[in-house]
Amino acid sequence: MVTHAQAWDSTRERRISSLAQPKVNHQIICNRISVYWTDKLPSKTHRFTVPVLTPRQAELSRSKKIYRGFEENRSFPMWPVSVASRHAVASPRVKELAHPKLVSNAWEADWPVYTRVSKGAMTAAARERTTQLAKPKKRDFSAKQDAPPTPPQSITQFTRTAYLARPKTEHPSYLHDKPIRWAVSAGARNAVMSARLSELARPKVRKQIFEGYNPYRISSAALHTEASARLQELSIPQRVRKKR
Repeated sequence: MVTHAQAWDSTRERRISSLAQPKVNHQIICNRISVYWTDKLPSKTHRFTVPVLTPRQAELSRSKKIYRGFEENRSFPMWPVSVASRHAVASPRVKELAHPKLVSNAWEADWPVYTRVSKGAMTAAARERTTQLAKPKKRDFSAKQDAPPTPPQSITQFTRTAYLARPKTEHPSYLHDKPIRWAVSAGARNAVMSARLSELARPKVRKQIFEGYNPYRISSAALHTEASARLQELSIPQRVRKKR
C-alpha cells in the first residue's frame, strides 16, 4: 500500500522533471504536411480542389418552375375568348380609370431653341421714357477727392466696358497704417497733465482679503440700534426642565 509520503515524492519528481525540460522554440519553421496529402506530393496535373455541393445548394441552384397556366409562346396570333370576357360589363370605377389623363391647364410646351421674333417687336420704336431708363446710371463723384471721372453722356458699348473695367479706388476717408516711427507734435511734447488725469493715471491699490479687517469693531449703527419686541421675545432663554 502506497503511503501519503511516497505519493508526494513521486508527484514532486514528475513536477521537477517537467520543469527541467528545455523550452520549445516556436520560431523554427517546421515542414508541415499539407492537409490534402499525407504520404507523397500531389501530381502537377490535378492540383485543384473539386467542389462538392450540399443538398441545400443543389436545391437552390435549380431553375424556377413556370406556372402551369402560363403559355410562353402562343401557337396562333388569334385565340378563343371566353364567354365571360365577351359579356363582361365594366364598372363605373373601371370606366373612370380608363379615361386618359388630361393635361393641366398651367402646362406649357418647351420653347424652341431659336425664338421667333414677331414683326411688331422688330418694327417697334422705343418711347422716350424707355430710352431714358435704358441709359446707364450716372454717379456724382464731385464731393469726393480722387474720384474717377464720370463717363461721357454719349457712351458706347466699348467705352462703358472700359469704364467698368477700371480698378476700384480707395475711399478718401481711408487711413493707412501708421509707420513704426512718426513725428510727435510740439503740443504733445509740451503738454501738461491735469490733476484729474494724474488721479486717473495712478494704479489702483488692491488689498488682500483680510487686510485691515478688525472682527471686533462694532459699527455706529449697531451701537444705537434697538431690538424689536419679537427679537426680545426670541432672546429670552428657554427653561430647561430637570429630569426626575
